[in-house]
Amino acid sequence: MAAELLKRVGIPDAKHRVTQYPHEFSGGMRQRAMIAMAISCNPDILIADEPTTALDVTIQAQIIEVVIEMQQAYHSGVILITHDLGVVAEMSDKVMVMYGGRTVEYGPVDEIFYNAHHPYTWGLLGSLPRLDLAEKTRLTPIRGNPPDLMLLPEGCPFSGRCGYERPECRAVWPQLEIVGPEHGVHCHIPADERLARRAELPRFL
Repeated sequence: MAAELLKRVGIPDAKHRVTQYPHEFSGGMRQRAMIAMAISCNPDILIADEPTTALDVTIQAQIIEVVIEMQQAYHSGVILITHDLGVVAEMSDKVMVMYGGRTVEYGPVDEIFYNAHHPYTWGLLGSLPRLDLAEKTRLTPIRGNPPDLMLLPEGCPFSGRCGYERPECRAVWPQLEIVGPEHGVHCHIPADERLARRAELPRFL
């Protein structure tokens, strides 16, 4: 069964490889072996935590393809945990953006990429290189450092790094606001102001 699973995730000569040690596998092959372990019990949900970390772009694409193939073969749901928005765009139907252990925005993948409402989501998108622009532009880093998870503010955990912070941001957790089909955001910035702010940031459109 182990050899068959290795074969299913694309490891060549699986009958021989199944007797080898991890150090005899490349990084991409170890990732494939982990996927094989994850699907060994036909799971209803496959949780993939940073499945493409530390892999080169070619191997990343292969791992994404394997996960998609396994999802289709086993009809499993996939929860993908990653900072790589390219992988999110490739694999995801729905996105939940989290900061400091809390959900700040969620919605269908197209809504998050083209109609983002939270400043942290803007920051994530602003850190991506753009291939569709004729003129080269600098990436926009998120200022400051991540918060101490033991000393989070009562309000929005992103407040200390947000360029649009207001007094209530640190004191009160913002209520959920529905801004589109299956699209919600937790933010104190009024909707009309968020739309105006986002209009000033063409790289997010």
